[in-house]
Amino acid sequence: MQRRGDVAAQFHMVKTTDTGTFVRYVPFDDERVVVVRRGHEMGHSHGLEKSRRFVTVSGRELPLVRFRAILSPPPLHAGASLSEEAARRYQPESEVLFLPDAEVVLRREPDGFSDREVEVILGKISLSRRS
Repeated sequence: MQRRGDVAAQFHMVKTTDTGTFVRYVPFDDERVVVVRRGHEMGHSHGLEKSRRFVTVSGRELPLVRFRAILSPPPLHAGASLSEEAARRYQPESEVLFLPDAEVVLRREPDGFSDREVEVILGKISLSRRS
């Protein structure tokens, strides 16, 4: 079994932010982003696990886990309620691809990537042995 540091992930997308451990990529011609966490940014809670599947990236089977975050909405006035759409925004869903050296966060709901777009994004990731 290879150690975590033996494999490096490369991302073939437009980079908009890079702090060294936190990177944002824009995979399509819109404002949605893919977040990549490395080093000390990895390992944080992504929310409640909803499902898990395995995907192939560069010939390797890797876990892609769907999480739902539970956020607190702002206080409402007495008798007021959130619309169904507004309530969904406080329970966003993301899928996280766990790579040997990074975590890739893909927003799914609301306003996130479709199944087809996730497949395209996964095709823009490659893994190689570190030299």
